[in-house]
Amino acid sequence: MHSGHKLLSYMTLLEPSSPSPVGCLKEDLRGNRLNCSEAFEEVMRAYVHPRLAHIEGRAIEDIYAALARNDHETVFRIDRGLRTRTCPNEIDTELRRAGRKLLKLSKSLYPWIDFSPLAQALQTDRAFVCPASGYAWINFHLEIDRDEAALAFLYHHTTVCVDYSANLLGLDDVSRKKLLMRMIDDVSERWSRTRTAEAAADFVSESYDSPIQKTL
Repeated sequence: MHSGHKLLSYMTLLEPSSPSPVGCLKEDLRGNRLNCSEAFEEVMRAYVHPRLAHIEGRAIEDIYAALARNDHETVFRIDRGLRTRTCPNEIDTELRRAGRKLLKLSKSLYPWIDFSPLAQALQTDRAFVCPASGYAWINFHLEIDRDEAALAFLYHHTTVCVDYSANLLGLDDVSRKKLLMRMIDDVSERWSRTRTAEAAADFVSESYDSPIQKTL
């Protein structure tokens, strides 16, 4: 199967299997009800895209690197860091339930991939199997290019957020497409800056063990 089709089949099923921040996109930066596309863009640029690029996108790349070394413990450490950075503390139980569901889905889609290290880590509370972690694990074993996989993850979640906001705000199709183009351009530019940042090389060693402020 073409790698793009492999990505599509998994990403299409990923969203309903995991807790998603998209439902949080109901307020603008001032805490008022989201009522226009400009306010939505502000939220995306200030919160959603930084999380996607600086946290989840980088994590996907770092998981690829760890898997290339067969270093599962680093994968689990990155996964725990993703939980700290992308999810409220109160949904740990829901996140673990979603991780089990995600593993079950992944095994049914890709029965030839060995998920036993992830399953054991989840069982022993060493991992949550966050969406980006499961996604990176699968795409690495499908031999999908790392850069392609990371960008597809960013684009998918940006598209999901735009579609959600378009329904919430009652945007017509032309307005939705224009909004999507602006948001794809923004997350692409942010990702490019993230990857060329001088501190990127020290991301794994310095970032995953220290809590940071949630972005959503």
